[in-house]
Amino acid sequence: MNDSGNKQTIKLAVKGFSWNISGSLIRSIVGFFVNIILARLLGPEPFGIIAIALLIISIGNLVIESGLGSALVQQNEIDKKDIAFVFTIQMIFSITLALMLVFLAPWISLQFGNNTATPIIQVMSIILVFQAFAQVPSALLRRKMKFKQIQTAQVISFFIGYVCVGLPLALLGFGVWSLVTAQILQSGLNALIVFLAAHHSLAISFKGSRPLAAFGIRTLFANIANWIIQNVDTAIVGYKFGATNLGFYSRAYQLNWTPTGIFLSSAQTTLFAATSRLGKTTDTIRIFRGFMSVFAIFFFPLYFLIALESKNIILIIYGLEWLPSATLLVPLAIAMPFIALVGLEGPVLSGLGKPQLEMLAQWLTAILAVAVLIIASTISLEATAWSILFIYIFRLFIMSVMTIKVLSITWMQLSRPILSGILMATISVVVWTLVNLVLSKDISAIIETLIRTLSVLSVWSLILIITRNWLIPDYKLILSMITHHNMEPNIT
Repeated sequence: MNDSGNKQTIKLAVKGFSWNISGSLIRSIVGFFVNIILARLLGPEPFGIIAIALLIISIGNLVIESGLGSALVQQNEIDKKDIAFVFTIQMIFSITLALMLVFLAPWISLQFGNNTATPIIQVMSIILVFQAFAQVPSALLRRKMKFKQIQTAQVISFFIGYVCVGLPLALLGFGVWSLVTAQILQSGLNALIVFLAAHHSLAISFKGSRPLAAFGIRTLFANIANWIIQNVDTAIVGYKFGATNLGFYSRAYQLNWTPTGIFLSSAQTTLFAATSRLGKTTDTIRIFRGFMSVFAIFFFPLYFLIALESKNIILIIYGLEWLPSATLLVPLAIAMPFIALVGLEGPVLSGLGKPQLEMLAQWLTAILAVAVLIIASTISLEATAWSILFIYIFRLFIMSVMTIKVLSITWMQLSRPILSGILMATISVVVWTLVNLVLSKDISAIIETLIRTLSVLSVWSLILIITRNWLIPDYKLILSMITHHNMEPNIT
């Protein structure tokens, strides 16, 4: 790609990231408050049951996607036959798996020791069909970097599903079914809106190009390993400790995930699309290192602060009933920066046409994760949560080995952003500890948390302003991605 093409792609990446951030921010803020209300209304067990259902659905969705949606984005050239082939395969898989899930639901519920999950899993199986229908139009929109349409669909569907329907149903006493209805409605509306935006043909075809299928298969195997890493903890917690404890665990994880999810999903989508178009260039390295720096500088101090304030955070947000989540919040918070950073490396490897390297790294981590989590679960629920930290540190290391190889950069170039983030986190812990020593013990938990947090943020902001050129290479480029809102140029 020539310099003009690179500039065009970077401009689209900048624009796309700003739309992704805007959409994620809206969903996360609204979702945060909606989930607080739902958690206080429903308690831990319904969230544990939904976590079981979504775990099973995520397996089916992984098979349905088959890496083919990513292949539509990554391939330099695609035609109508490729689009029809991917759509056909994904719809056949989704309908088949949805029917299988209906019949297997009683057995699945039995494995988790919760028979009330059976009808919920059966009803929620329709989500597989909705998600499959959304795969191709979403991929086509990502290929053209039309992230505005994707985010619009996600925001509208979330708002209608959870705010307009799910929350009122919970207030009316429908319990776990309010969550089921919200999830189904969100998935269905999202599929409809992205289809109307992409408006691809619904033609059927069983013939796709060999490069498309090959890339899809390699990506699928990487995604299977990634699924194991991300979900085996949920499966083990639900199986070993029951739905209520899974509710505590899932809320602690989701509370930690909220800040990460706002930025990571946006960055991943943008990095994958931009890297696929730019190829292995200095611009790709600049964008990647810029994201790594911003994520490390932001997430390490933030999550160390969350770990320190875990008890007060749970009490203030969810109430006394959810206090057991506090001990789980600590290790999951410390692990979250490593989860965020490793999430930036996968899209770069796939975008540069090397999903096999990501697949190798993911499978090594997946094997380790299963072994470590099984052992940890024989000790306690808290030990299971702490094992997540060890798993993601290993995962970041092994993925970094692959990323350094593909981008031809040095360990220092990659580790500098990470070390900078850890340094900022250490400073934040010191500030928090010093402020805590001088605080009066007679003040309320909210005021106590507010004073410590503001003190840490003030010092963090001051250091960042003074040393931003050193701490964040290409910070102006990343800043422009967050604030840029020019008209979106056309790209095919």
